[in-house]
Amino acid sequence: MTPPPSESFPRRSARTQRFTLGRPRTFAVAADGSRVAFLRSKAGDDAVTCLWALDIPGGEERLIADPRALGARGDAELPPEERARRERAREGAGGVVAYSCDRALRMAAFALGGELFLADLTTGAVNGVVTPGPVNDPRLDPTGARIAFVCDGELYADGTKLAGDDDPDVTWGLPEFIAAEEMDRFRGYWWSPSGDAIAVARVDNRPVDVWHIADPAHPDRAPTAVRYPGAGTNNADVSLHVVSLDGT
Repeated sequence: MTPPPSESFPRRSARTQRFTLGRPRTFAVAADGSRVAFLRSKAGDDAVTCLWALDIPGGEERLIADPRALGARGDAELPPEERARRERAREGAGGVVAYSCDRALRMAAFALGGELFLADLTTGAVNGVVTPGPVNDPRLDPTGARIAFVCDGELYADGTKLAGDDDPDVTWGLPEFIAAEEMDRFRGYWWSPSGDAIAVARVDNRPVDVWHIADPAHPDRAPTAVRYPGAGTNNADVSLHVVSLDGT
């Protein structure tokens, strides 16, 4: 990337998102050290992040997943939970901004606009996975045999619902506001090393006060109701559960 000669530093900083675009990040290393996966956009002024793999023995760098080539939904169709996660993580880029791998780094799972994708890091093949709705935080189990994800506040593994609740204010597999905003914990479930069970957080937001937030850019729209634990008020009721793949 060669900036125009007359471009000021503030403009260049804004165009490159503080010189972060095009920089490798979010690394994962295979257990045997043979392969590295990472995220990076194609240029220093490109805000669409792609998934890459680097084969250590030969030093070959390969593009695995380019959101433009996959024809996935854009960031405008993100699930609300993913939009909130990006805001809290100060994530300004788009495309593949998070992914999960198995222990051997043979497979990777990621979401684009709520659509689930599974990538083979050895061959470079990428395929969409059918889900009951827009997904959030897809994660492969350490063996690479199964994918878990959160859909509409419910936890699924390989398309089967493992945990959920009829009340929309009770979620499974998502962090509560305090954990995400104050503790930088953006996940709410964890695979067992063998991939046969999941530890999952159940978050009951019903004790939390309801606030109403208006959009000054659209005064014609009704205010949005959100659960917000203000200082001195109730937090969410959070508990941790272990579920097996049969839902018990």
